[in-house]
Amino acid sequence: MDKLLEEMKFVKDEDRGASFVCVLTAILENGEKIICKGETKGKIASECGQMGKLTFGPVLIPEGCDRCINELSEEEIGHTHRQKAWRDLLTKLEKI
Repeated sequence: MDKLLEEMKFVKDEDRGASFVCVLTAILENGEKIICKGETKGKIASECGQMGKLTFGPVLIPEGCDRCINELSEEEIGHTHRQKAWRDLLTKLEKI
């Protein structure tokens, strides 16, 4: 994260758009693949956020928020890219 922030220190705020993506794949016994993707859009912060309950995302400010993802409560975050991917995968597996 330090390297990312160093490389971006001269990038204007409006040019810091980013997406964090999580892709999960389950391979079933019959060889079928289930691929699920979750995405959180936002922008890269100019400095690392403080470590909150979540230990990931101290540089991503989600769309509509003013703090890094790990500084937000679960209610403020909604569903992160990881949660979206896991929920999608679990939903698909429950149908099998």
